[in-house]
Amino acid sequence: MGTSLKLKRGDLRDALINYTLDAAKQGHIEVMSLRKAARDLGVSSGAVYRHFADKDSLLMEIANMSGEQLRAKFHAIRPENAPASTVDQCIERGFAFVKAYVRFAHENPSLWRMMFGRIGLMCRDENMKNPEKMRYTTFDAVIQNNMDLHRLGALAREPDMDDHRYMWSATHGTADLTQTRARLDSDMLDKVCEETAKRNFRALGLIID
Repeated sequence: MGTSLKLKRGDLRDALINYTLDAAKQGHIEVMSLRKAARDLGVSSGAVYRHFADKDSLLMEIANMSGEQLRAKFHAIRPENAPASTVDQCIERGFAFVKAYVRFAHENPSLWRMMFGRIGLMCRDENMKNPEKMRYTTFDAVIQNNMDLHRLGALAREPDMDDHRYMWSATHGTADLTQTRARLDSDMLDKVCEETAKRNFRALGLIID
């Protein structure tokens, strides 16, 4: 930030997105403005406003991109049409979900706060209008993995929505804890993720050593 860049025609939209992502990584997202972005990128403010009506619309684009990145991680762990073939695979996926979610928050604190704050709520309202955006979400991947456990005989009772919500809340709460000043190193973070996943499974009635 602060260095004027020479842009080619058609590059400005991507440059604005990259500029904002860089501001988020540096913790400057709150003080960033479209006018300052225009100055730093060496373009007129009018050119910037042709791509984004205001700062909120730019931040919504960033939040949606971040949400899709997280969603892609969950889809890689439990693809929509790839149910687990063994209980062990379900368990591995459950641990992987927690680690992916918590580490994403830990590594992207400014983006995380944006995704689950005012901007995130605005994105959710818009995304609710788009069936594709709401198809097989990160939460859906967790639900299907829980149902796989039941289908494979690891759970006597079929998990209900309260079970799914509890697991999601516990995982999200752990991710939120990484936003405190008591930042965790990598080894401690892995231990916290492991313990959270174990407690999630215990809540379903599956004891993991």
